[in-house]
Amino acid sequence: MKMESQTSSRPSVWRIDIDMTDNLQKQPNVEITKTLLSKYYEYLPYNRLHKESVVNVLHFRETGTSSMTFSPNPSRTKPSSVHKRNQCFYTRSLCAAKFVSSVQALQYPITNVGQTAEEIDQRLRPRQFEYHPSDPSLMAVGTLDGEVVILNHETGNILKYISPYQQISGILGLCWLKKQPSKLLVGSDNDALRLYDINNVTSKLEDGYSIAAVTFDDFEQLTSVHVNSTDDLCLTSGYSKKVAIYDVCTGQRLQLFTDMHREPINVAKFSNHSPNLLATSSFDRDVKMWDLRQDPMRPCYTASSSRGNVMVCFSPDDLYLLVSAVDNEVKQLLAVDGTLHTDFGIVSTGSSYNYTRSYYMNGRDYIISGSCEEPAIRVCCAQTGRRLKDISLEDTGDGSSIFVQSLRSDPFRVSSLFSTYMHRHHLSAD
Repeated sequence: MKMESQTSSRPSVWRIDIDMTDNLQKQPNVEITKTLLSKYYEYLPYNRLHKESVVNVLHFRETGTSSMTFSPNPSRTKPSSVHKRNQCFYTRSLCAAKFVSSVQALQYPITNVGQTAEEIDQRLRPRQFEYHPSDPSLMAVGTLDGEVVILNHETGNILKYISPYQQISGILGLCWLKKQPSKLLVGSDNDALRLYDINNVTSKLEDGYSIAAVTFDDFEQLTSVHVNSTDDLCLTSGYSKKVAIYDVCTGQRLQLFTDMHREPINVAKFSNHSPNLLATSSFDRDVKMWDLRQDPMRPCYTASSSRGNVMVCFSPDDLYLLVSAVDNEVKQLLAVDGTLHTDFGIVSTGSSYNYTRSYYMNGRDYIISGSCEEPAIRVCCAQTGRRLKDISLEDTGDGSSIFVQSLRSDPFRVSSLFSTYMHRHHLSAD
């Protein structure tokens, strides 16, 4: 069976309501098939003829470009036109596992609800989004074209608009300040990092640049930004082995740590309550805890995964670390020493490009997990590891499949409500 990508549609931000009353889950036995495929076959996604660096593949996916030809040192040039094929134009992995859903989720596009959002959706290509930390209705959405919109995700109405800075550049990092809730930190693929006050930006889509409250020193190959609990320090990481600490008030870089890992550091996160504790996750398979008050080159501890780590995050109370490695390896560690607390046992697909992301939901009662080559969101109990639900994201309306690229949980709803950024592919099989 061969699957081909025929057409693609624009990415969008969707909201999914889940009923957690039914927590029964049927899991088909795919272990034998998975083992055989991973042992004897190496399926190369996206019509590639050669294996490529995981970092390069992830960069192309993040920035909305595609690499159909092999190059040992691909450049980081931006697409000349926003109409070029983006990461939506990928084939589905042959060995992607598919699970039977125990519940049908209610899903609908946030950026296509309400008159204002419907008009704006004609030009937006969402890539990243973050819920506001104190206003339950607000969300920031960053696009592949460098735009940032502040919207009411309950109605779909656009409230504020931050126009692209200089050249077209995808938004890869967003972080709201906690003590100054009108301020939003924005990191883009052209290495730029800026702090905006949404009270001082326009509510209309118009030409011209929005004025940043603070412009930071550039950070090369930026993909992740985060602010500590006291809003005075900013943390950045990306496609390198470097991590930088900035002063939020001035934008000045205070520290630059090099060689904290042996491979690129995908995500670095401050803890939710201690302004000096941070965790880093890397493709070198290690997760490390750091204390800024101690020797910057000696981590508090190191915990390892069996595959390259895509991300790490603290639980809301900082008791645990949630670690997501390539191809559905999701584990919960004790934050105090890195001891394994829970292995969620999600079945792998055999694909080395199946990037998995996971977050806490409803405090730390549940975790949600999604992967970029599978049309499913998984909900697990954070304490027992039990799989409660698999939410199928198959779109039966037009026969397309949906894949998870970005994932966040709603911090305000006791009922399980979360948002996803998805890829749509039209597939044919022969």
